[in-house]
Amino acid sequence: MPPPAIGSYAGRMRTLTTARLELRPWDARFEDDFLRLASDERVTRFIGDGRPWSRERVAERHREHLEHWARHGYGWRAIHHDGDFAGVAALNRLGSLVPGIEESALEIGWWVDPRWWGRGFATEAALALRDEAFADLGAERIAARFQPANTGSERVMIKIGMRRHSDTVGRVGEPVRVYELSRPDWLALPDQEV
Repeated sequence: MPPPAIGSYAGRMRTLTTARLELRPWDARFEDDFLRLASDERVTRFIGDGRPWSRERVAERHREHLEHWARHGYGWRAIHHDGDFAGVAALNRLGSLVPGIEESALEIGWWVDPRWWGRGFATEAALALRDEAFADLGAERIAARFQPANTGSERVMIKIGMRRHSDTVGRVGEPVRVYELSRPDWLALPDQEV
């Protein structure tokens, strides 16, 4: 049976659950948590220019994430652990931002609150989103971008089966490394039961 078309998933705003986490669809109530996270230089040091985000930038991105859900039926999710906001995990449309990867690919990413670092939350959330991308959304490829100094994110990408694709430059001239995972490679992973 062919995978579902990405657009066919729209409107199914369900919470993903893992052994320890709830990944809740992005909602207006998460803006203050997002601001707290994006204002922390430990979180933003490997994002763009590395500076904490202003309230205005957070508000703009927050609106964009709500609109992405409304248009596509997937997107950013709030990571919750025992009822506490622990970060964000996201699937977004990649677009034409990465040379050599088709625009239809989905971008996967995560930001974890430093209070929860070292507990495997990023990997747990990334595995759930990886599987949502391929099993539910019908993606043919997922991609992730990170600054090479962010070795923690690179380890998560490797743990979920992604492989290095290329090196490029980000929006503000920062070095960026790209990892990717195709549907055939995902299906070949030992933990798949499709």
